Amino acid sequence: MTEKNLKKTVVSGIKWLTITKIIIQTFRWLSTFWVIRLLDSHDYGVMAITEILLGFLVAFHYLYIDSIIIRYKVISKPVLSTLKTLCLIIGLTLFCIQFFSSYYFSQFYNTPEADLVLKLLAITYIIESFNVLPQAKLAKEMVFKKLAKIDLISSTIMPIVVLTSAHYDMGYWSIAFGHLSYAVTRFIALNLIAPTQVPFKLHFKRIFPLMRFGLQNTSSALVAQINSSLDTIVGGFFIPTAQLGIYQVGLQVSLIPLKKITPELRRIAFPAYSKINNQLNKVAEYFIKSTRIICILVFPIFWGLGLIAEELIEVVLTNKWLESVLIIQVLCIALPFKLLDEISCSMLNAIGRADIILTNSLLTSLIFIIAIFMFINIGITGLAYAWLASILIPFIVLMVRIVYVLPLTIIDILRAIAPSVMAGILMSIMIYLLKLTVNTTHLGILIYSMLIGALTYASYCFFIHKEILKEIRNLFKL
Repeated sequence: MTEKNLKKTVVSGIKWLTITKIIIQTFRWLSTFWVIRLLDSHDYGVMAITEILLGFLVAFHYLYIDSIIIRYKVISKPVLSTLKTLCLIIGLTLFCIQFFSSYYFSQFYNTPEADLVLKLLAITYIIESFNVLPQAKLAKEMVFKKLAKIDLISSTIMPIVVLTSAHYDMGYWSIAFGHLSYAVTRFIALNLIAPTQVPFKLHFKRIFPLMRFGLQNTSSALVAQINSSLDTIVGGFFIPTAQLGIYQVGLQVSLIPLKKITPELRRIAFPAYSKINNQLNKVAEYFIKSTRIICILVFPIFWGLGLIAEELIEVVLTNKWLESVLIIQVLCIALPFKLLDEISCSMLNAIGRADIILTNSLLTSLIFIIAIFMFINIGITGLAYAWLASILIPFIVLMVRIVYVLPLTIIDILRAIAPSVMAGILMSIMIYLLKLTVNTTHLGILIYSMLIGALTYASYCFFIHKEILKEIRNLFKL
């Protein structure tokens, strides 16, 4: 694929995914906030406990078979048959592990309600095993329009199911039914749009050379999942379920942008980098350019969310969740760097350096667990401080390691990030001054803060860093 065609495909993908995500996120954010209003802290505490085991098993991600299919340009039919069979074997194994361990797991955390929820959601592993190859096929061919349509369908049905269930007072079951509906909808859509016409067969000798890549990614994902769950793993043991539910809501609100943006950027970035993975100069050029553009777009989202957290919780979620405000504010400081970390990992995967991702994940685990035990004595806020440390320190280490892999310097990376940081700091100062001087309702402060924040950030970029805006404009110019 020529550079011009690659750019055209990537830009087309970005456009489709952006349009789809705007529609999806408008609906899902509204539905998520409404569900939080309907449920209570105990419901979210139960789901926080179930997600410890769910997240750990999901991290196996079918040994990243989809990434293997995307990364290698030619995959024979016997290998595809073996990969398809392997997905089903993994799905059945994960089902058995979760189904038969759920009782003991729920007893360990003294949350018996989690038992039946985990048994129900174990079915999703078998369902998802049939989604791996169709999704990889669409991503490899960079058919983002079809992927966007599938996302639109599944991401619309899920919140409808959750909202309907919550309306009928089903509590934590509402979220469980939503997860199940999402898996089923994606199964139907993917296998109708991109069916894989290969039988179930096993040719293990043919896939051994490919599986090293998948196993490295799986190891990294397992470590990364442990990293992201350590707060709940430890907190679930020391902190009451209701308090854990408040923490979970703060975490959920903070992570909404990350969870919605990161998968789409990874979906585009990994196949795109894979096309040029033997041209490190070109990879370095694209990495700096994408870092600069991503920063200018995500810093106002995360830092802005942290700045308006109190008013947002008061107006949208009601004051029963006010304890989660500090959680949101602390996390939103670091989350832009978490997103950059994720996209950097897509680049490293594409050039075959999954080893760097694994070692950085191990470092993150070490820092996170040390920080959790340092701050656990101050309760759920201490868990947020642990997140802060476990994101910022490994991010710095990762950037240092990247400059040894690509023809780049630390100064190049700092120059890509600095304009967004400066714009975010100026935005923060202006919103802080606004809150000191304006005396009005929480809704009024929320509206004024969003307006003054957006105006300040945009003005800084326009007058001080016009070249970034020009770069964004050129990106979408075919």
